Amino acid sequence: MNLLKFFGILLIVFIAGWYMLVGTKSPQSDLVWDDAASKTVSTVTDENMLTLYDIRDWTYASGTILSKEWVEETTLNVDELIGVWFLLEPFSEWQAVGHTYLTFEFKDGNNISFSVEARREADEGYSAIKGTFRNYELSYTWGTERDLLTRRLLYLQHPLRMYPLKLEPEVQKQLLLSLAEQTNTLKEKPRFYNTLTANCTSILAKEVNTAYPNSIPYHISWNLPGYSDTFLMKEGHILMRGDIDETIAHYDLSQYRKEVADIATSSHSVFSETVRQLLK
Repeated sequence: MNLLKFFGILLIVFIAGWYMLVGTKSPQSDLVWDDAASKTVSTVTDENMLTLYDIRDWTYASGTILSKEWVEETTLNVDELIGVWFLLEPFSEWQAVGHTYLTFEFKDGNNISFSVEARREADEGYSAIKGTFRNYELSYTWGTERDLLTRRLLYLQHPLRMYPLKLEPEVQKQLLLSLAEQTNTLKEKPRFYNTLTANCTSILAKEVNTAYPNSIPYHISWNLPGYSDTFLMKEGHILMRGDIDETIAHYDLSQYRKEVADIATSSHSVFSETVRQLLK
């Protein structure tokens, strides 16, 4: 048997084994979920008004959850959307690993964040390897800007970078409405998360391309999100502050962890305004 045929047989055995283990699994919506993913958001759009139901609004301090609140209903005027921010949460010294999400900025300062995540069951940890084998359902997480930002920067003590995106106003609106529509679709028909092909960054890139066709070409950062900020800079989608290294340093919120901790329980508008002042 030649080497090529041997490896071909090994591949067939692997695929068959994978299918036997996970190929017949179906995504579920009625499991016992981790508290942070216990609710699924639904949305209603009426012309220029978007209503979100059950968004997360937890409050955090360093390594601690202070409160677990949910906003039953919040209505946004999409005509008052003034910006979209791209956030990257690096996970390790290896640049390729990280998590990305978006924040939609409104005139009144009550900003809303959107994150594509693996929906974990109660007491279930996250593993990137497990995430490639249908072990997690997909979650479209909506929350206040204060929740998603302080969860990472204060509670998890992770680094966090926050970049303003250069998107036309109509594209910003279309992106928000498209994500809201897809959130309803996911609630009706659950799907599996996949670390490589249905992750935080690949789904966002596809949604941006829906709102603004062909604006985000395929790049390895779709699969390895840690590279996404430098890729977006090179594509001209991030407001630069010098060269790439200088821009990363400028928008790194980790250097302001103490200042963010000081406003972690402030009103949403005060929180958002202060964070933007830090990044000016």
